[in-house]
Amino acid sequence: MHLWTSERDSSRIAPGETGAPISVRRIMREATRFDHQDVDHLFSTLDLRDPVSYRIFLTIHHTALSTLGARWRAEDRDDFSALLHCLVDDLQALGDLVTVPRAAQRQRAYSIRQWGVAYVIRGSRLGGAVLRQRVPSGYPASYLTYAPTLSWPEFLKRLEQETRATDRLAHTHMIRGAKQAFETFKHAAVGFGLGQ
Repeated sequence: MHLWTSERDSSRIAPGETGAPISVRRIMREATRFDHQDVDHLFSTLDLRDPVSYRIFLTIHHTALSTLGARWRAEDRDDFSALLHCLVDDLQALGDLVTVPRAAQRQRAYSIRQWGVAYVIRGSRLGGAVLRQRVPSGYPASYLTYAPTLSWPEFLKRLEQETRATDRLAHTHMIRGAKQAFETFKHAAVGFGLGQ
């Protein structure tokens, strides 16, 4: 079961006077490939047709997104808050008593890393659309069907435009943010016994 559906590489290496710079998208994907695989492996143990497994799936996502709230870019706040509301609605429809967490104070030091966090969360929407097909029609699924106002292609375009000129240190921070986001999902999954 793949939450973060592997995207085909449609990015091209742009020629330059001193060489061929690699797209930021490719840098991020290659740097987080194994993190992506680890999280997908953990979630592969869940059968979304089973109501208990589905509830665990949603709860893990609620836990992870709530934890990452302090690392959202301001530009992502509306979409990601809506995702949390969808999670709460679905969990409440399944009988769980959960609420949208109080907004966390954002930390300016994570400005570059926040791009990495956004890369992971927005990328998960691709897998969500695929997973929806495996969830019985009677189950609440507003989280899996939520379509962000900023589409994945639009986000990738902005990622390239706003971060391509940054130096290697900035890319390192962005990768670190993405790895921390994957690790947050992994930690939440392990907390529910997945992978054990």
